[in-house]
Amino acid sequence: MPITLSSRSLRRTALAGAAATLSLALTACGASFNAQTQKPYQAAEGTNIDSGSIKVRNMLVLAKEDGKGELHSAIINDGSSDDTLVGIAQAPADTPDGQDGSWQPGEVTFGNVRTFTLKSGDALTLPPTSGGEPITVTGVKPGQMVNLTITFGQAAPITAYVPVLTEDHYSPTPSSE
Repeated sequence: MPITLSSRSLRRTALAGAAATLSLALTACGASFNAQTQKPYQAAEGTNIDSGSIKVRNMLVLAKEDGKGELHSAIINDGSSDDTLVGIAQAPADTPDGQDGSWQPGEVTFGNVRTFTLKSGDALTLPPTSGGEPITVTGVKPGQMVNLTITFGQAAPITAYVPVLTEDHYSPTPSSE
């Protein structure tokens, strides 16, 4: 015996089907390639940058108002071969970066920079946790951004802006100096 629906039941069934289809369509709009959960998000205050298999994470300078500070970061070698951190220096003023640069510090110097071995699958923490001297930074004040270049033995050099924060990690308003 065939099942027959009254016109009222048929409308309810059609309405329920339309509602289900509409809810799926609206949900799919939020799950496209541009969905917020598909976009990278950096929760840290520092800068994240990559050069091939070398990953620099949360790089920042913690400094005092007197212009002296330390470089902090984690540098990870995700590659299958060892590499070396060769140098860190302020990027040349004419580095093409699309930034105005007027709010950057003048001359910035990095002290205690030496060659660090970046073993395959390992991470280097700055400042070193095993009794090494920190990389010192002079000529910066909290609120500024330092444009620096990191060079490696194998990986391509990285140039990026790194924030300068106070030692308690407070992000001050950028200074006009």
